[in-house]
Formats: sequence, C-alpha cells, structure tokens
Amino acid sequence: MKLNALLFLILLLSACGDTNIEPIDHYILIHDNSSKVWLVDKQLDGDKDYTPLQIEYKEIIVFHESHNAYFHTLKTLGTKPGIKKTYWLDEAKNEFGFSGTKRDLVFEIVQMSRRRIELKPKNNSYKYTIVLIPFPEY
Repeated sequence: MKLNALLFLILLLSACGDTNIEPIDHYILIHDNSSKVWLVDKQLDGDKDYTPLQIEYKEIIVFHESHNAYFHTLKTLGTKPGIKKTYWLDEAKNEFGFSGTKRDLVFEIVQMSRRRIELKPKNNSYKYTIVLIPFPEY
C-alpha cells in the first residue's frame, strides 16, 4: 500500500513539473467569446455624476469578438442603428480605446473585471470617466 502511494505521489509531482499558467485574455472579459452588452452605469466628471436618471436615456455598448463595438441609447434601440467603433486594449500601457470615423477615444483602465469596467479618459479624448456593468436582467 505504501509503495502504491509513493508511486502515485511520484507520478503526480512529475506530471505537474512543467505546467505553465497562461495569462487571462482580457478581451474575453469584454466580449465573452461572442458578444456582450454593457450598460454605461455612470458618467463621472470628477465628483459630479452626469448619468441620465431615466433608464431609457442611458447608453449601452455591445462588444463583439470581432473588436467592433456598437453604441446605442436605450430609447432608440431598434429604431436607429448604433454608432459603430472598433475597440482595442493595450495592457502594457493600461489603455482601452475606441477608434471611429471622427476621433479616437483613449482611456486609462482603472478597473476591469467580469462585473465592472471603469475607464478614465486620457488626453481629454472624452468628457467623462465611464463605469460599465453587464446589462442587467430586468
């Protein structure tokens, strides 16, 4: 019995010797390997909150695995096409950005998780710090 336990321990230790941990692809947090809808939960300018109070005036961003993002106001969802932008993530610079036809929006990543993304504008590319949460089920 002791010999079997010793053999098992040797096999276990030798099997785990060359195991590498792969880093998380943070794009998966954004699009869930397909598409994911995020609600712009907060629009902050310093300590002032400019988030619309009524839900129908809030914005959503639909992130696709293709790196396309579509911006919609809930009130016009389904009646007007969303504004299409491409998004990118640069972990080395701690940046997240949107590229479109007019100008790029560049943000510093304050927080990024499955439940919350907080982006602070860089170089005055956008007026507000935005807080995104997954679109809630009502």
